[in-house]
Amino acid sequence: MSVVYFLLMVGALVVIHELGHFAAAKLLDVKVLRFSLGYGRPLVRVRGGETEYQIGVFPLGGYVRILGVEGEGDDEDKDARRSFSSRPLWQRLVIVFAGPAANLLLPVFIYFVFFAGHSELPAAVVGDVLEDGPAARAGIEPGDGVLAIDGDAVRYWEEVEHDVQKSAGRELHFRIERGGKSFERYVVPVEETVRKRDGQATPEGRIGITRAPFVPLVGVLNAASPAAKAGIQTGDLLISINGAQVNNWNDVTRRLGRSSANANLVYFRGTELPGIPQVRLLAAYPALLVPETHTDDVLKKSIYTGLEKAEMFVAHVNPGSPADQAGVKIGDLIVALDDQPLSHWMTLDQRLQADPERAWKLTWKRAQPDGTVATMSAKISQVWQTQPDEYSHEVKRLVFGAHNDVERGEGKMVPIEGRVSYAVSKAVERTGETIGTMVSGFFSVIRGDTPSEDLGGPLMMYRVASVSGDRGWESFLLMMALISVNLGLINLLPVPMLDGGHVLVFAIEAILRRPLSMRMRERVQLGGLAVVGLITLLALRNDVMRLLRS
Repeated sequence: MSVVYFLLMVGALVVIHELGHFAAAKLLDVKVLRFSLGYGRPLVRVRGGETEYQIGVFPLGGYVRILGVEGEGDDEDKDARRSFSSRPLWQRLVIVFAGPAANLLLPVFIYFVFFAGHSELPAAVVGDVLEDGPAARAGIEPGDGVLAIDGDAVRYWEEVEHDVQKSAGRELHFRIERGGKSFERYVVPVEETVRKRDGQATPEGRIGITRAPFVPLVGVLNAASPAAKAGIQTGDLLISINGAQVNNWNDVTRRLGRSSANANLVYFRGTELPGIPQVRLLAAYPALLVPETHTDDVLKKSIYTGLEKAEMFVAHVNPGSPADQAGVKIGDLIVALDDQPLSHWMTLDQRLQADPERAWKLTWKRAQPDGTVATMSAKISQVWQTQPDEYSHEVKRLVFGAHNDVERGEGKMVPIEGRVSYAVSKAVERTGETIGTMVSGFFSVIRGDTPSEDLGGPLMMYRVASVSGDRGWESFLLMMALISVNLGLINLLPVPMLDGGHVLVFAIEAILRRPLSMRMRERVQLGGLAVVGLITLLALRNDVMRLLRS
């Protein structure tokens, strides 16, 4: 199937490109001699009016032959006025740009179909609130619905996220709905550097809210704790405390963190089916939790239950990674970074990524064989590693090396209002973002900020088509949209033999106010051929190197 995916992707993109030239020429009454699907000896050929339509023996792409382009001519004087070369500059530009334009418009259609298939979006409802964040200090709570920000009504979570991210340091006026009542809250987003594992960093405003709740999945580290004595184990999911439902860790803290009274808990525990490790049966169990009251050196009392957040337990450590070298092991409980307590793995990840070159002090707890708990710490520095992704493309990533294994809960969804207009706007927006990213990446390669090894050729295209095709039609079409943008932009490069090369020739002729001589055209084309050849050789070299590394 990989060959089929490759032929389908490349063939469709080339045909779309040529259809752009074909349609523009027809609309401007420029004579089209032939439109071919595929190359080589024709298997089928029919004539429709003045144009031949054929299917070639080699089904990879196609071409359009227009009168007056690249030496294509017609001896009949009656067709001279309909040749490409005889038309005004603006018409020739329209025909030339129509090919790349078709490639840039195809993603709009693909993204429209993708977004039109969505019937719901995440609602503007707070799933959870991070402790000590701006939202928590302002009194925003999990489950609050955001009705408006600075007077502008909001319905979807992405609207809330967008307003907050662009407003670092500026006070935002939130209108909140809770329990059927609305009220006002004022929050000032703090600026944080958000860095992805591939090194890209952007400053964003944050107020400490999440769409998805942190589910009350518990961990038990201390075998002598009240939670362990009550029979609770790591991985159990709390569902009620004293008959009241709990949906997140804020509910757990509110109901257990302030009272030493006994608490009746109900929790779910999963049991694997024999021979089917991917399926777990959930059963509900009751437990009586008897909290302990602890007093510190300054006589400050605290309630101790032994219930920890399961998300802060280490589930996997990459061998040889910084976490592994620091001594972190599976089952450890991460508790602090630079002596600042950690409540969520997301916070740990964000702080590590924000300052990749820094040496951090990581603190964790570990259960000992004698039933006690030891607190450990070590200095840890992240490292950059080049790793192949699923497309065999080398990607530079920041590596910490310890991972948890707890999924977030599901936030509230809401039906999309005006699905067609939503799909159109998102399709145009996504296509614009893709074009911007491609252009930025191209100039990054030109400047030397991105290595030339990122270029790919036919083998890379084959791999991309194969992997995305195996994932399903949705993944295949989305990848086709990306490559279509790439193809459209490449064809706009001012290199002879590409559409951008024609524009370059037109520009030179406009400056000289006369057509270029045949000899000059040949020289320009030869120079363009050399550039295309060098790029092709570099791409093929990169393909071979990736093949040897895989």
